[in-house]
Amino acid sequence: MEKYGLDERNHIFDEIIRSRRSIRVFKDGKPPKEDIDDIIGAGMLAPYAAAAVGDIKDFRRFFVFERGTKSIDTLALLMENKAAEGVKHFEGLLKEKPFMKSKFQSFINRLKMIRDKGVPGVTTAPFFIIVAEIRGIPPAEQESLAHVLENMWLKTTALNLGFQLVSLTSQMAEDEKLMKLLELPVGKFALNGCAIGYPDITPKPTSRPNTQDATKWMD
Repeated sequence: MEKYGLDERNHIFDEIIRSRRSIRVFKDGKPPKEDIDDIIGAGMLAPYAAAAVGDIKDFRRFFVFERGTKSIDTLALLMENKAAEGVKHFEGLLKEKPFMKSKFQSFINRLKMIRDKGVPGVTTAPFFIIVAEIRGIPPAEQESLAHVLENMWLKTTALNLGFQLVSLTSQMAEDEKLMKLLELPVGKFALNGCAIGYPDITPKPTSRPNTQDATKWMD
């Protein structure tokens, strides 16, 4: 017997989706590790590219970094260095192609902020989680990671916790020092990451296009 009826299940699911937010300011308190385990469990249940990875069973890994530990300090430094490399690269590109300034300048400014002040979420949240997904043929690991993080985001919302996607993590998969820290071979896994904690400031919902206007029923 199901615990909830269809209407109640549907209502709860809709409410979780509507309540999902990107949290950028966290409280100091740490959520119970049992909640983190549940969030990771939701991520593990996400779809994966079975046709791409074949019979490999160990296709997905999770790495939990906790505020105040040596490992999170190392991670933060490596990501700040990656941001600094990005600033140098794009500023060099703009010297060669100044007409692209309007396209790249806002991104360069964000990288500068990370370089100078640290990575939001990594340095401000009580927990930071890196998800590693094995690469396959054809490549579908980033799609799988998106499913994983969405599951984790919705589970975090259901637990009344805050979630922040830190997309810079996806650029760290070729960083030899980070992969050594994770004890993963360079080139075999794709990465992405998220920060989790108690939300201090919850933003208002953002406006979205009208569903009916955005939908066309095809003949």
